[in-house]
Amino acid sequence: MKKALIITYYWPPCGGGGVQRWLKFVKYLPEYGWKPFVAVPENPEYPVIDTTLLEDVPEDAEIIHLPIWEPYNIFKKLTGRKKEEKVNAGLLFDDSPRSLMEKFALWIRGNFLIPDPRVFWVRPSIRRLVKQIEIIKPSVIITTGPPHSVHLIGKGLKKKFREIMWVVDFRDPWSEFDLLDNFYPSKLALTRQRALEKRVLDLADIILSVSPTWVERLQESTQTPVKYLPNGYDYEDFTSSSKATQNKFIIAYTGILNSYRNPLAFCKALEEVCLENLDFNDHLELNIFGISDTGLNKILFKFPSILSKTTMRGYVSHNDVIRHYAKSSCLLLLLNNTKNSKGHMPGKFFEYLAAKKPILAIGPSSSDTGKVIKELKSGMICESDDKENIKKAIIEIYVKWKSNTTYDMKDISEFSRSKLTEKLVGLFNNK
Repeated sequence: MKKALIITYYWPPCGGGGVQRWLKFVKYLPEYGWKPFVAVPENPEYPVIDTTLLEDVPEDAEIIHLPIWEPYNIFKKLTGRKKEEKVNAGLLFDDSPRSLMEKFALWIRGNFLIPDPRVFWVRPSIRRLVKQIEIIKPSVIITTGPPHSVHLIGKGLKKKFREIMWVVDFRDPWSEFDLLDNFYPSKLALTRQRALEKRVLDLADIILSVSPTWVERLQESTQTPVKYLPNGYDYEDFTSSSKATQNKFIIAYTGILNSYRNPLAFCKALEEVCLENLDFNDHLELNIFGISDTGLNKILFKFPSILSKTTMRGYVSHNDVIRHYAKSSCLLLLLNNTKNSKGHMPGKFFEYLAAKKPILAIGPSSSDTGKVIKELKSGMICESDDKENIKKAIIEIYVKWKSNTTYDMKDISEFSRSKLTEKLVGLFNNK
């Protein structure tokens, strides 16, 4: 078997969407003649834990644990957080006022920890992996970010092993990442981010990204070929016989809820439908799975009709999320309301497709996600400020649910994790 070395920060037992892309590639690589070696942090600061994901790690995979030091304990001391508290970057920017010390800590992050707080993992990992590569002799090295410090590990290894193909995977943007502006970066800091990104792009053999828009933007910056390889779904995750609850119209949302995915317009529309349609009001349930910032509670308290029908379940395992997809009547997708929203195609979107439930997406209709929804006839997408259209979409999906009318969704097999792994291997073999 050919050998592939994957370097990733997020790996089971880490939970959340960031871990699953390469976990699933690793799962299916042996079927296509590739033995995976996976380099991961030994003692990481993971925001959430999901041990059920360990079930997907194949026996063929060899895991290399690399010690890491992260500055989060310093950040917690500066901001008054408890030592055991998990830091989730996606929840640092709610509407709560920030103290001067919090602003200072964020400024340090934006101007000195470049490209991100895992930068201290780069040099020691290069030293250790040089020895491992001499033993393993992989045909390809893959780095996936964020955190984009992982790509700096790949850059250091590529300089030492020019003959080994280096594949750089962007699950999110780097220098145009939505979160960067919240760290008070100076022009110099942003220039350094772009310069590091440019060096990685130009030294790589192949670049991957998860949406056509992001592929196009990356290709404008380099001569290195940039390929579209989306996230997907694993058909083995969807073999459960769970069925939707017949007497309740259940709208389910999974994932982080923060200021970038503000549900205000959706809540306004849902509240009005409840007040105007008593039958709908009697049937409605809203289930939220995942971590939410403090702003969500403030929003929900403005809408008493839906507040009483809302259950916030916090983070649940991936296995449980899949079961709740099956029990739901409609799946809510909130796209980031940021400069990168056009290219935002979250991993859960493809699992929503696999669940074969109508999707109500809130975001730009011209986005890559919006185009796929329209092409596959898998639901509806409404602009984030178009309350009236959101109301119409909710009512249309409800009416079809009540009449037991199914959506005539098109084939989605091109997004199966197995087929996507086959495409990945094709890129390895054709380079």
